[in-house]
Amino acid sequence: MGNQTSGNVALLCVILISIVNVYISPIYDGVAGFIAIFTLMLLTGLAVPVVHVLTNRAAKFAAYLLLGFSAYWAVGAATNLAQIEGDFIFKSFHFLPTTIFAMASAIVVLIAIVDSPRYGYGFAGMGFAIIVYNVTQTWNLDFVGGKPDMLLLALVFCSLIPLLWCYLLAGTAQSLRFSGISRFYATAKTGFLTLSLFVLLAVALVVSQTPDIDSFEKVKTFFSLTSGDILKLCWYYLLSHTVFVMIAFFANHLILNAFDIEKELTEEGEAVYHRAVAEVGELEAEVEEAMENPYKQVMGEMKDFQSEFRKGKLNRLACVQKIGKFRSELDLLVSKYEYGTRDDAENLLNSIEKNVEFSFK
Repeated sequence: MGNQTSGNVALLCVILISIVNVYISPIYDGVAGFIAIFTLMLLTGLAVPVVHVLTNRAAKFAAYLLLGFSAYWAVGAATNLAQIEGDFIFKSFHFLPTTIFAMASAIVVLIAIVDSPRYGYGFAGMGFAIIVYNVTQTWNLDFVGGKPDMLLLALVFCSLIPLLWCYLLAGTAQSLRFSGISRFYATAKTGFLTLSLFVLLAVALVVSQTPDIDSFEKVKTFFSLTSGDILKLCWYYLLSHTVFVMIAFFANHLILNAFDIEKELTEEGEAVYHRAVAEVGELEAEVEEAMENPYKQVMGEMKDFQSEFRKGKLNRLACVQKIGKFRSELDLLVSKYEYGTRDDAENLLNSIEKNVEFSFK
């Protein structure tokens, strides 16, 4: 009954946030519009741990689809913020809209961290809502210069870019060992790999809206005249995405440590969380002592190993050696003792083996 109530509350939160995203994001423009959409994206990010409580996979996937559509709808609204001054030709891709797009990509990565990459793909696949929003503003194809082929290309690119962020960072997001340097390198690498698609999307939309560019020579001239703007666009994309994706990584890590929450991965690759309660630990220790639990020492060593492993202090070889030692000791104890926390010890060792295998896979 409690799980059903939590699920209903989570679905209600998703629906409310999605409605607010769709309704509020087009209302304001300029700096006020950026602040409003920025706040909406933060609210969407905070909804991720709420959706995580859903136990029904179909309902959870549908919730992420709805959140994703509304979030990228807000990104589409961000492309219509007040135009910047100057000759920057990619007006729909200046710094503020690119920042909002980066926040949406960071939410994709956050879903892969908090829940599972499979749900991140669902959220990311709704990226086409960016183009849907702009098309619905006029109910014609003026946004792509009246060209249906450019519309299809833009729809594909807007979904493909966030999907690649999830795909390329899925392994890093699911790793139980936190390393800021390795995650920065992975984020920067993903930024460079997806940058070409983002530039192609921006160029395709600008070229489609410019009827004068109708020959190869004019395309070459266009690129020569806009090379500075393209470099500026690349800088905006790399900077904003690197910053917000790293914020997602570190925010999750800080919350887990602040509330003493431990994360484990199931065989399906989904994250499971539990709190280490001191009182329960003390009670278990008293029971173990009262029963003269023969498994107490090896379980203590395995818990110490878990702590060192999560901090990234152990390499693959050390992990294999330690697990082999634990397995030998546990087999010996099982053959000698029929009492004590045998099942707990075996479950703990199986959990360690799965987590180590997943992290070094």
